[in-house]
Amino acid sequence: MQQQISYKKATILVMIITLLSKITGFLREIFLGSAYGATYVTDAYLVALTIPQTLFLSIASAIGTTYIPLYSRIKVEEGPEEAVRFTSRVLNVVLVVSAALAVVGMVFTRPIVSLIAMGFKGEVLRLAVNFTRITFPMIIFIGMCQIFISFLQANNEFVLPALIGIPNNMIIIAVLLLSGMVGPYGLVVGTLIGSVVQLAVLLPGVFKKDYRYSRVLNFKDPYVVKVAALALPVMLGSTVQQLNALIDRMLASGLPEGSISALNFANRLNGFAYGLFTVSVATVIYPLLSHLSAEENMAGFKDTLIKAFNVITLIILPITVGAVVLRQPIVSVLFERGQFDARATSMTASALMFYSLGMVFYGYRDVLSRTFYSLQDTRTPTLNGVLTVLCNIVLNLILVRFMQHDGLALATSLSAMIMTLLLFANLRKRIGGIGGRKLLGAFLKCGIASVIMGIVVYWLNGIAAEYISMFSKMVGFLILALEIGLGALLYFALVYLFRVEEVKWLIDMVKKRLRISE
Repeated sequence: MQQQISYKKATILVMIITLLSKITGFLREIFLGSAYGATYVTDAYLVALTIPQTLFLSIASAIGTTYIPLYSRIKVEEGPEEAVRFTSRVLNVVLVVSAALAVVGMVFTRPIVSLIAMGFKGEVLRLAVNFTRITFPMIIFIGMCQIFISFLQANNEFVLPALIGIPNNMIIIAVLLLSGMVGPYGLVVGTLIGSVVQLAVLLPGVFKKDYRYSRVLNFKDPYVVKVAALALPVMLGSTVQQLNALIDRMLASGLPEGSISALNFANRLNGFAYGLFTVSVATVIYPLLSHLSAEENMAGFKDTLIKAFNVITLIILPITVGAVVLRQPIVSVLFERGQFDARATSMTASALMFYSLGMVFYGYRDVLSRTFYSLQDTRTPTLNGVLTVLCNIVLNLILVRFMQHDGLALATSLSAMIMTLLLFANLRKRIGGIGGRKLLGAFLKCGIASVIMGIVVYWLNGIAAEYISMFSKMVGFLILALEIGLGALLYFALVYLFRVEEVKWLIDMVKKRLRISE
């Protein structure tokens, strides 16, 4: 019972910190759009982030994911000091490998960029190569950050890892505000500095948890080898997930100027809500599911899993409908200024609609993947991920011919849905039924409430659209916020009337959090 309470507290706390991080990240995207718009400069910058933030981050995250259970085991069986030494051994291997990759990447930048952005030619290719050469050292700091994040989470510290995105975003925002002075290269250097600052923010918390660095490098250390062996399937699975974004950028590089930027801005908008709620739930639920699995408490395991799915359904379904209905005013109010013109708004809004269709499946997928990891099964998510990427490639090649960048967004959503269904089927085979009727019942109730809300919001937006162009962006923002607020009130009134159990669960969590704050 105590675990459930602490799980609720941790989830809300991480959600609050993640909200602040997402807001600053969102502001970063707004300033990026204002400073450079949906242009070749933004396209080149986003491609320069592909390798450190899209590919290597997934590798480092996989190592961190498998590090946690081994760290916990060593701590229990051999003591905290040995667990700390194990951490240093893993860290040193990651440092050497990431540094070697950074050097190789800086030497062979041009062929790497030409592979990732096959459609780039001339000035945009030159700019992307120069930008990428600057960003390659980021993988060293990303690798170190992921190990220390896992170390902190293994020691029940969730706040600091969730916090590090805020200073990073603030540095990039500051550079964007000074874009007239520092130019595009200042933005890239600022992004690199931001990754260094993230590591600096983590270090005080790491040392507070009694971490002491030791200079031991042993690639044959049995525990290090085990981390690598366990991480390989997770790494492949994570990399396969990220390949969807990479493939989108590769194909979008051959589309009209601004296609990569439109996909990025739309994906950021989509990821704001999805990341805020589902990542928070998945991050905190992973240790709890691992503990219940170790105790062979399948009843508690399934109950926790159902609650996680239903909370995602409860929150994400109305956001999906809202994003589809309000896509144009959302993008216009948030981004349309400076270099971000009406064309960029139209491209981004249409991509947002198609990305949003898969939002709830992204959430289910993350929780399902963590569920299999908690059962010490890293193979199933990997195999399903490979099948999903193959499916995504086929859908990309088909849909991009008819829908251009919108087809890439739709293919991503469809592939996420396919992977989710495959994972559900595999989980049912593994542990039996998980309460499908409860899941379906909650989905139908939330779905009906979301559709009703969407119709009302669509009607309100139709009325507001006649007047919104007459006012400033600030007034437009307030009108949009009012529409969203009224829609949210209507939705939660409906799901309360429909007696969706998780509504009461969420209310209880908020009440407990408020009592703690008093």
